Amino acid sequence: MEGRLIYGKRELYPHMRPEETDTWNRFVVKFPDRFDTVDYDFRVGLGAPVAENEEDNYRRMIKMLSQKRIDALAWNDDLPTIIEVKVRTGLSALGQVLGYKILLESIFQNSGKQKC
Repeated sequence: MEGRLIYGKRELYPHMRPEETDTWNRFVVKFPDRFDTVDYDFRVGLGAPVAENEEDNYRRMIKMLSQKRIDALAWNDDLPTIIEVKVRTGLSALGQVLGYKILLESIFQNSGKQKC
């Protein structure tokens, strides 16, 4: 179980608007045993470049604010599933998930973990 939180219905999720929270909660209720744990608002990618002479706290802030964020990274044992929560799914959501997969795989390659 890799994720920080037990998979289950919640009132609030990081980075999700109320209508996205409702959409995700309907999924959780319909599929209560689908995942073990979840990481919400999971950051991937390097973030924006920052000049080397900047202070560490400023560098960290820029990195965190400019990284891409996966709505939910759900886990079954050590196998992750990338989830982008949308009220109305469009082709752009597919592009987001494919991009997140590439960024997430780069994290796994550097850590020795299994690919997604």
